[in-house]
Amino acid sequence: MTTPNTLSRFLQARSERSGRACAVAGEDHCHYLAELLDEALISLADATVTDGFALVAVGGYGRREQSRHSDVDIMLLVQPGAEDRAKRVLYPLWDAALKVGHSVRTVGQAVEAGKANVETFTALLDARLVAGDASLYVDFKAARRRMVRGTDRWLRSQLVERRAALVEREPWQMLAVDVKTGRGGLREVQALHWLEAVDALAEGRDARPLPAPVAAARERLMATRNAVHALSDRPTDFYRPEIALPVGDWLSEDPFEWGRALYAAMRVVDAAASEALTAPAPRRWWPARPGRAVAPAPAEVDSMTALRQALTLVRPGGPLDPLRRTPWLDRLLPEWEVLRARPHVAAFHVHPVDVHAVRTVAEAQHIIEVDEYDAATPEVARRFGRPEELLLAALLHDIGKGHGVRHPEAGAVMAERFAARAGLPGEESRRLVAAVRHHLLLPGVATRRDIADHEVIREAAETIGDVETLHLLYLLAVADARASGPDVWNQWKAQLMRSLYHRVLAVLETGGATTVASVESVVRALSHRFPEEAVRAHLSGLEADYLLSTTAAVIGDHIALVERAGEGTAATLEPLGAIDRLTIVTRDRPGLLQDVAGTLAGQNASVLGGVAYTRTDGIAIEVWHVRDTLGIGLDDRRRQRIQEALPLAVEGRYDIDERLAEVARSYPQPPRRVDIPTMVHVDNAASRDYSVLEISTPDRRGLLYAVTRTLHQMGFDIHLAKVDTIGPEVVDAFYIRRQNGRRLEEPDEVERLERRITAVLASLD
Repeated sequence: MTTPNTLSRFLQARSERSGRACAVAGEDHCHYLAELLDEALISLADATVTDGFALVAVGGYGRREQSRHSDVDIMLLVQPGAEDRAKRVLYPLWDAALKVGHSVRTVGQAVEAGKANVETFTALLDARLVAGDASLYVDFKAARRRMVRGTDRWLRSQLVERRAALVEREPWQMLAVDVKTGRGGLREVQALHWLEAVDALAEGRDARPLPAPVAAARERLMATRNAVHALSDRPTDFYRPEIALPVGDWLSEDPFEWGRALYAAMRVVDAAASEALTAPAPRRWWPARPGRAVAPAPAEVDSMTALRQALTLVRPGGPLDPLRRTPWLDRLLPEWEVLRARPHVAAFHVHPVDVHAVRTVAEAQHIIEVDEYDAATPEVARRFGRPEELLLAALLHDIGKGHGVRHPEAGAVMAERFAARAGLPGEESRRLVAAVRHHLLLPGVATRRDIADHEVIREAAETIGDVETLHLLYLLAVADARASGPDVWNQWKAQLMRSLYHRVLAVLETGGATTVASVESVVRALSHRFPEEAVRAHLSGLEADYLLSTTAAVIGDHIALVERAGEGTAATLEPLGAIDRLTIVTRDRPGLLQDVAGTLAGQNASVLGGVAYTRTDGIAIEVWHVRDTLGIGLDDRRRQRIQEALPLAVEGRYDIDERLAEVARSYPQPPRRVDIPTMVHVDNAASRDYSVLEISTPDRRGLLYAVTRTLHQMGFDIHLAKVDTIGPEVVDAFYIRRQNGRRLEEPDEVERLERRITAVLASLD
């Protein structure tokens, strides 16, 4: 069938990919598409006899909110016997591969469907005649008015239930947002409209327009949705950080500021929806104020008291704007406005900056009560004994972001100014400033440095200064990690952080780097599993960092795995929540690390973090925390395949390169995050005995294998590998030296290695 000219014009406008000025990218563009679609349907209806049926736009099309990849929502209102004739109008739409959401109903059937289903009910609220039998549509309008009378409470209860489920799914504002169905999205704008529409239809009047703040927010949401549709060329409604730049370009807007304004717009909508859909029903459908404060402060309460009250009341599921602007906040912490709705630059973060800060407060409250991964946070919190200081440090730890310099240093200056305004006592003020300045110290040392090195521990202790500040920094670091994203806090990091904390604590308390977890305590803990001499022999062959970073129970598992391996190889892969822990025991040899990394990559397993140890008798113990690269999770069958492949790889009987090529053919490489730069650096100041190769780069399949293979080919031994994948970014540190025991001292050697690794990373794209 030939496509009518009017439909062709709609299809052309719908598929247009060129950028549009912001002024016509939102509602005006949606109305434009709806008008073109109206013209097409009118033309199609004119080609047939329309007595006895009417083409009625419903839902989003009825509201004239036709985005580029919206469904075409149509109700064919018919008199009995006209059904087949009415459907003919739809054939050209189907031939054009449009997704048509349609129903064919009599007036009575339409009303009954609306009574039975809230989605149909709300779609009918926005019904409008496009073409066909006008008298039939008049009958429908009269029946719809009778239908909506007395339904305002029912509709509201349905919308309240829907919003409660949405808030439970999205307790915090994310950087990746669904601009249609997410919190503060277009669906919540529509909910506000539906509440008014029910009353308006029942009373026989026009619905009042949305208040200006919500209308402005809707405009930004619509423009964003149209941009996302155009750039992806498919019906996705997710705005993600990685498409911020092309969205800004398409809209001819600054990408950063557009994203920030988008998050702020969704907060306006969320606050309005929260106000309108909170029982009991408000007298007016629109709130008198744009949102709720986390903790309303009576006028007679001073600003600092109000802030402390607000922090104690922080919970998931609160307003999207987690700390609403108030006079007391402006007086006490004017720096907060720079953070408000600010997109995070670091790729591993999942929230805007202010939401991350407030979620860190909530996570701090959580870890005071709950211990996860044996991190001993409740015990440390009891020793610290100042929960209000912890919550304040959690709120302010990123206060320096957005000022063009290293945010911990900028934040320390702001924290000092805040402490003076708030009148904090001297010691509390000093600890707060130290917490903001050094909140990245413990996780950085734990994941990138050799915590068995006494010099590393001594330097950390000197920087921290005292036991109370150490307690605060440790708790803050755990809360910060938990608030950052799903890959930032896991069992491996908890072990490293706890071990580092204990070592630094020993230095600060006694002046010496003694271990808290002693050989004797491990022997006692494992006495029911192994003879004393077996435990002592195992520990005596390993360096101190093994004892420091491994619990007694896991040490026991390693001993059992060594016994099982004998002269060969043994491996276990066990689930730990959303990730898996791989432990492999075998004879150490050059290139072992690359073979393990390559085998994992060949099975679509991505390394999130890990560490390798070697006993003096040549037994290697490697522990890796991994996840499924495909995002569906490792099942028992794939775990079994990995455990079967590893011994073959160790023996040289598993063709890693061929397997990686096969994976590449079957599973395309995920797109690289262009906003994550690659940095390769050799640090000769971090260790006296080794050169430390530091790598920061976007995560890609086979990356760890490529780096370790290159180091092996260049004749380097890897003493310690600390690999850390945080969201889409890899931050790895390799303690290396040549096989003759020499570090990389000469500048040309350093430059050659950095250049070679950089080229290898580039080849993975």
